Amino acid sequence: MLKIATVCGAGVGSSMMLKVFAEQILEHESVDADVTASDISSLDPAAYDAIITASAFADLIDSKATRIIRMDNMLDKTYLREQLIHVISETAGRNEG
Repeated sequence: MLKIATVCGAGVGSSMMLKVFAEQILEHESVDADVTASDISSLDPAAYDAIITASAFADLIDSKATRIIRMDNMLDKTYLREQLIHVISETAGRNEG
């Protein structure tokens, strides 16, 4: 199962919106995933296959621990879908190899 975190400052605003968008996209793609909304201070990047967040928060996350999807436009679901498809492909490749 794919593990994804959506992150913002408090874990209740933009991270919740991104969580809903990600869940809608993953459901449409028939991908089994656990999507969690989190605040930046309690996030463990290594616990997730990908993190979705604004660029301002992305700069505070260890990018070596996981893949980070930077959302400069939080409403751009087309970009989010493209990035999630890429993560799905990468994860499937790791599991097969």
